[in-house]
Amino acid sequence: MAIIILTTDRRWADGDRMTPSVWLHRDEDFRPGVELFRSERHFALWSYSATHGQLLLRADSMPGSADRLPTTVEVLFKPVEAVRMQSDYRGLVIRCATNEEAALIEQEIGGHRAGPAHTLILESEGVSGHVVTLAAGWREGELSRLQPSLFNTFSPYDPVWPTKPLSGVGGELDLASPHEIAEAFLTGLPEDVRRERRGGVYLLTAITEHGGHESRHNLGVFLTEVDAEEALRLLEPRVRRCWIEPLPVVL
Repeated sequence: MAIIILTTDRRWADGDRMTPSVWLHRDEDFRPGVELFRSERHFALWSYSATHGQLLLRADSMPGSADRLPTTVEVLFKPVEAVRMQSDYRGLVIRCATNEEAALIEQEIGGHRAGPAHTLILESEGVSGHVVTLAAGWREGELSRLQPSLFNTFSPYDPVWPTKPLSGVGGELDLASPHEIAEAFLTGLPEDVRRERRGGVYLLTAITEHGGHESRHNLGVFLTEVDAEEALRLLEPRVRRCWIEPLPVVL
């Protein structure tokens, strides 16, 4: 059965199921020619992570409108093996390629398609593209200013607050400079702005020993790695052990 979401009125084409999350990965999920997803929203190519070949589209407004909708819809393809895509879509339909379309796309990309990968067609306003991927899915929800994505939330297996829409290695286009971090400390941050930028600071930590007992101390936070390394050099002869730990600053 095709799964079609109409994000303007939040009804599902196969019933009134309010399913906020869908993930398709089985062969039976990708029958040739079947439509998987449909939305009238304005989607933008939002992020790519080389780790696991993740590609993310996001929509939080309607075409021609600057007003944000109450919820955000994100579509994730993972892992992506080949892609031909627009930077944004004013309305979006995702369907499985027919056998003929899949054969033509495989020929176009030089036959480097992995066996279990699936070819999906993206259509919008008379233009089309494709994604060759092993799995795809989407989520809809309220996205907090401090949450970079519906697909990248805090994990106890990696206990660092996420600052990128996708985990892993990416383009780092949202990186803030040390000057911007310092300015944020001095002037504060606007309350109504999404926290989509990040920077790094360097925490200097040391272990001292007195009377046979060890103590841990966080000695200072430095805006540049050069300053932190200089402080480490001065500190090393005076403590039992010390190190620098880079930490993300969410802006």
